[in-house]
Amino acid sequence: MTSLAFVACVEPGSLEEKARLLVRSIRRFAGAHRDAPIHTFAPRAGRAVGEATRAFFAAYGVTHHDELLNADFDDYAIGNKIFAAARAEEIAREDVVVFVDTDTVILAEPRELELRGGADIGVRPVEFHRWGERDSEEYRRTHHLRVSSAGDGDRGDDYWLRMYDLLGVRARPFVETSCDRVRIRAYANSGLVAARRDAGLFGQWKRDFLALAAAGHRPANGDMHYMDQLSLAATLARAWTRARILDGRYNYPIVGRPLLAEPLRSARLDELVHVHYHSYFHEDGFLAALQPAVERDGDVVPWLRSQLPLPGEP
Repeated sequence: MTSLAFVACVEPGSLEEKARLLVRSIRRFAGAHRDAPIHTFAPRAGRAVGEATRAFFAAYGVTHHDELLNADFDDYAIGNKIFAAARAEEIAREDVVVFVDTDTVILAEPRELELRGGADIGVRPVEFHRWGERDSEEYRRTHHLRVSSAGDGDRGDDYWLRMYDLLGVRARPFVETSCDRVRIRAYANSGLVAARRDAGLFGQWKRDFLALAAAGHRPANGDMHYMDQLSLAATLARAWTRARILDGRYNYPIVGRPLLAEPLRSARLDELVHVHYHSYFHEDGFLAALQPAVERDGDVVPWLRSQLPLPGEP
């Protein structure tokens, strides 16, 4: 059987509660991979997790790392995942290293993450291209503008073409976004990335990110927010012939459930594998309010209800 190692980032506060839920979900629902190694990282200085979280990790067989990995981008917390994934690739012994955002859960055995059939990397596309954006100064001031490109003529395409050129990437692949179903340049949600360890793609992701940062190549508004996914897009394009687009049961955007195509729109939660909930599991009654409604029977929803709402502010 192909072996997996899971990797996540955790820092003090609500991420500790999210990390506990993630670990519990893996140990309960991941099937043949329920006992897989789990590595958690606190990559920035001065963000050590509490003793209660350390004790929890020890009880659940989690290896926690306090190694300083993200020193040069201390104000960019999202960047933690790039450095953690690259370090995990160096120290793991398993066949596939799986980075998962801390605000996610595993709800079934993740067989597709084994990357059988010659794939070296597996991801899901982002949910949206321009959906929900408003053309106003207030919106631009208070929101992170999306940075995907639909290709020629798109407002962001110059950025993408320059990124490819800077990094020496020749491939120009496209994908379809998962919720608004728009064809865009291949751009993945970095909340779930599975990579074959010996392919070295997490190390490549780090090198691509650092190269873009050194070149000062940011989107037109200068916002760093999506630089993790932009650099991942370059890495993904490099390996496109060895890339797998995971099916919609993975990195399932639960808050975007009403916008998904059937059968995912009405899927039972126990039919899903990996669910991305962002901050919504902190909200009391979130599961009950979901539309289309989720099942009441089975193992998954009753278990989730017993864990929710998560305490603390998102």
